Amino acid sequence: MILGLVLSVVVLVLCTVKLKIHPFFALIATTVTFAVVSGMGMEEMLSAFTSGMGGTVADIGLVIALGTVTGALLEKSGAAETMAKTILKITGEKHAALGLAITGYFVSIPVFCDSAFVLLSPIAKRLSKDTRISMTTMAIAMCMGLHATHMFVPPTPGPLAVSGILSADLGQVILFGALVSIPVMLVGYFGAQLAGKKYYYLPKEVGETQEQQKLPSPVMAFLPILAPIALMLIKTIGDMCTWPEAVMGVMDILGTPAVALLVGLIIAAIGYHEIFPEDKTAWGFDGVFAEALRTAGQIVLIVGAGGAFSGVLKASPLQDILTETFSGLAIGILAPFLIGFLFRTCVGSATIAMVTAATMIVPLLDILGFASPMGRIIAMLACAAGGLMVFHGNDDFFWVTATTSEMDTSVAYKTIPLISVLQSLTALVCVFLLSLIFLH
Repeated sequence: MILGLVLSVVVLVLCTVKLKIHPFFALIATTVTFAVVSGMGMEEMLSAFTSGMGGTVADIGLVIALGTVTGALLEKSGAAETMAKTILKITGEKHAALGLAITGYFVSIPVFCDSAFVLLSPIAKRLSKDTRISMTTMAIAMCMGLHATHMFVPPTPGPLAVSGILSADLGQVILFGALVSIPVMLVGYFGAQLAGKKYYYLPKEVGETQEQQKLPSPVMAFLPILAPIALMLIKTIGDMCTWPEAVMGVMDILGTPAVALLVGLIIAAIGYHEIFPEDKTAWGFDGVFAEALRTAGQIVLIVGAGGAFSGVLKASPLQDILTETFSGLAIGILAPFLIGFLFRTCVGSATIAMVTAATMIVPLLDILGFASPMGRIIAMLACAAGGLMVFHGNDDFFWVTATTSEMDTSVAYKTIPLISVLQSLTALVCVFLLSLIFLH
């Protein structure tokens, strides 16, 4: 059984890193490897696989689809650019790098890191040229701001999937994830400042930031993100307080993740229509919706395959074996943290690292002390903390950051991986403190 687990992990790393196989098929190969080596019957494996995948997709498939479409609408309408400009007005040019880190913190909640960085890089280059602040500082501050909430705050696919796998309350995950992301983002910013002093350069060519006829207002830019988060948090607070039954009935519906995200999507669609009133194809098979759903489909399948692997692991006697092995060992949050760290370093995908860590600790939630509702949130945060490092050349986002910002590859390798380690350790300390407060 243990050999099956080890070999399945090897297969996953080999398929994704060496053979460059799509994660969906890599996870299927991983699941079959575990079933065959551990002596599990094919019928039993198929039953556990389909129920595991079906349950996961049913739980979070719709939420991922809604979140992805909202992100695409915000990206295409220029809302992300509005967010950047609004935050930079508050911080001022002197603290432009901090402004970019904060922008990354917000923008990465609905928009994928890669596209968000490409989208915001003209602003970073213009600010670097105007303020004479090193582009190294600007690029890494923005990159690490994006990196922080990408790991901790749903509806980003990674934290969303892990919340589903661990059955953690989504409203509370958003609240605690957003809190933990603040020191993680700040550590990235301070690391960027040090890196910028050591490796100073300014961008070679800066074109004018592409201006549309108009950009969404700050309210329309932030509202699609803030409204769903507010609705889910109000539901969470309502569950803890005693509110009138009628109010709770409404909030229970509006605070359900899918409904809350649908509200955000509708606001984002209105904002998009205000900018592009002539675009009649946006909602059809050839527009923004369709493009976003193609991306969402892949994410749902990958996360579903992760859920299937989890289902097969749960159906095997592995839980009993691991329970015996780990009983008496007080490793707590280190178990999900170390699994997340190993997979992020080896595989490169933060989402796969988090999903794998969550999948492997599901059978151990009782033993590790994460069985309570708050315990599941701590476990999710520990998976994410481990998945923060080591962020290096096997991650697409690493190359997006280096190439888009004209950063020398050697400089990128000397700075980004090290700062990701500092972010990860900061997150681990935060999660440890939360576990002391809520689990003891």
